[in-house]
Amino acid sequence: MKKSPLIFLLTLFSLLCVTPLAAQNYDWERTSFPGNTISGMMGRIVAHPNDPNTVFQCTIGDLDPMATTTPPGDGLWVSHDAGSTWAVINDGVFMPDFNVVDLSICRDADNVMYAGTAENGVFKSTDGGTNWVAVNNGLPFPNGDHSAVAVAVDPTNPNQVYCSVAQTGGLDILNLAPSHPGFYVSTDGGTSWAANNDGLPNRSDSLSDSKSHTAVASSILVVPQSPNYVLLGMVDLYVNTVLLFGSKDATTKGRIFFNANHASGRFNEIATGLPTNIKQGTQLGTSVARISSSTMMLTSSTGPGVSIWATHTGLTMDVDLVGNSYVVNRSKGAHHTADGTWEARNGQLPYNSNWTDPMGDSTTTLKSIGSTPVGTVAVGTGPMYDTCLIGALRSDRGDASSNNTKVYGSLTSGTPGWGKVWDTGLDVSPTLGYSEANAGGIVFNADMSYAFASVTWSDATNNAPVNDDNGVYRVYLR
Repeated sequence: MKKSPLIFLLTLFSLLCVTPLAAQNYDWERTSFPGNTISGMMGRIVAHPNDPNTVFQCTIGDLDPMATTTPPGDGLWVSHDAGSTWAVINDGVFMPDFNVVDLSICRDADNVMYAGTAENGVFKSTDGGTNWVAVNNGLPFPNGDHSAVAVAVDPTNPNQVYCSVAQTGGLDILNLAPSHPGFYVSTDGGTSWAANNDGLPNRSDSLSDSKSHTAVASSILVVPQSPNYVLLGMVDLYVNTVLLFGSKDATTKGRIFFNANHASGRFNEIATGLPTNIKQGTQLGTSVARISSSTMMLTSSTGPGVSIWATHTGLTMDVDLVGNSYVVNRSKGAHHTADGTWEARNGQLPYNSNWTDPMGDSTTTLKSIGSTPVGTVAVGTGPMYDTCLIGALRSDRGDASSNNTKVYGSLTSGTPGWGKVWDTGLDVSPTLGYSEANAGGIVFNADMSYAFASVTWSDATNNAPVNDDNGVYRVYLR
């Protein structure tokens, strides 16, 4: 008989739960979410903080910063039966073709939630997601070039809300004006918003001097144990144009900023232990542009002590005269802090900071960014606050027969390493038999009875999309 892939959870759950776990088959299964029919892609997956049966899936289109129009998305989807059935939200205000980038639910007033969208801005529901209203007074919406890329609500105060706005369309890198509006705060439940970028990096996209350095918050975390602390995980992007044999480079670093006064006043950077000196690739002889990017995604434990995670995704690129690009994955995996000093926790995770293309061709256009943890770390609730899951992108690294693990787990916050036993059900796609499962988003539900993952499949050999098996997958834990 095949051994349960999550059998190591039984002992700990038996000790911590009133009712010990019965024997189960802990296999990932595809839910009914129609991932094979949506026109865009699955974004962040968000579990309700108190109702274990409710989970939301954001969907977004292909946001192209050089495009003049924003493609339609597939809205915000919700399941009220732990993923068995799904429905797209459509109340006549919050539309099923919205590009939904983020969702945040107030823990202590969980009927209140905020959604961030591309083009249409921020929406608020006060009845658990049934009815919505736009709350954009003071925000630069509606605007086809802007997206509310991150939203967060104070877990104890439904009126204290935060939003990050970026330019995701119509980018003009020769424009001297800042292209990214930046960070906003509302203290009245979205009735009004005020910008606060004090202490945050430059947001200008200008290439008038042959370089561009842009930073915008892609992730907002309100620390559950101390909601006065607000952390911002940044996208940091550096572009440098050169004339063939020029010596200029593009260098970024992992960046996280914090404010200890509900995001009022100045932000300060916390950098100790985070990735630095992330430089572009090494094929410099024919370069006309060099690019380096760094993205930090944040999540946190809700347990008794502060326990914060930051997952880093990095990418560098050299572009030649005819538009080919030499791509290098600079991702640095998962980092953790409990005291303001970050520590990399990557034991047994399948990240590879140099792999570029499954065919080994260094002058091809981008196919993938290699093998790396991606998205946020899922952190357990209640007494299971040290239990963590993380998904991997392209873990098979171009070898369809390698069958590397797609989801890694730890019962001890990633120390000394992550376990490789969370893969059953994600080793082969249900209908087409491919092994490249990309678990881009992952989360536990409120009572730790399920974990959910947003999974897209591809052919490990040539990276062709395999949409038939895409969707939200779940694993039953107890």
